[in-house]
Amino acid sequence: MAVAELGRWVLVFLCVIIFCGSAGYLLLYGQDKVNTEKEFRKISENSRDLSTLYVQNSDLIGWIRIEGTKIDYPVMQTTGDPEYYLHRDFNREYSDSGTPFLDAGSVAVPRPSGDGAATQDVTWNWLIYGHNMKFGTMFHDLLKYESQQFREKHQTFTFDVYKPETGVTDSGEYEIFAICRTRIHTEDSNAFSYYRYAGCTDEETFHEYSEGVRDESIYDMGIMPHFGDQLVTLSTCAYHANKGRFYIVGRRIE
Repeated sequence: MAVAELGRWVLVFLCVIIFCGSAGYLLLYGQDKVNTEKEFRKISENSRDLSTLYVQNSDLIGWIRIEGTKIDYPVMQTTGDPEYYLHRDFNREYSDSGTPFLDAGSVAVPRPSGDGAATQDVTWNWLIYGHNMKFGTMFHDLLKYESQQFREKHQTFTFDVYKPETGVTDSGEYEIFAICRTRIHTEDSNAFSYYRYAGCTDEETFHEYSEGVRDESIYDMGIMPHFGDQLVTLSTCAYHANKGRFYIVGRRIE
């Protein structure tokens, strides 16, 4: 067999191996997404009773839901390991999709010290992260808010917070006042960076954040929040720029 012909056969053989390997990976990747969504749908059956879910996993902080989307998930928080759920499911098993989680700086329920006294006040902005999965799961559907038709029909979302000390679920509805497209900036940048405002409680910073997100919003929603309003920011990756991000911000409707 000629050297050139042998080389062609070797090349064909390598291509077959690569193809089979890629196909197998895609199959496993797709199956993982199917299994993950099935598990979350099963968990969502108890989403109205967060106390039951908290018994299963005490990292639970609440539940996020947006009508007209697949966003219907538990929200976790691990202050000692902020990105623990970046690639873990509700049962703490590895998952590419991860589970939406609350930024470690956000305080939704006052954190007690050893003697039972509160050490941190509730922050006025709760920042929740979720993956933008190609299969349309996790926070992928946030990008639907770029559509005017969708935006006009879905102007609110709900975020329920579970309070373990009392066993009470605080159900909150939020109206969206900012829809933003941005990117992660360098540490020395003076550009407005929404992800740096998770642990704030003062009025001056509240106005700074509110004005910043309204200026960065790609649509004018005609809503101006006031100090004392509870805000929730939902964030996911986007691909309009390197390290792109897409996020929406809502204020609680009393």
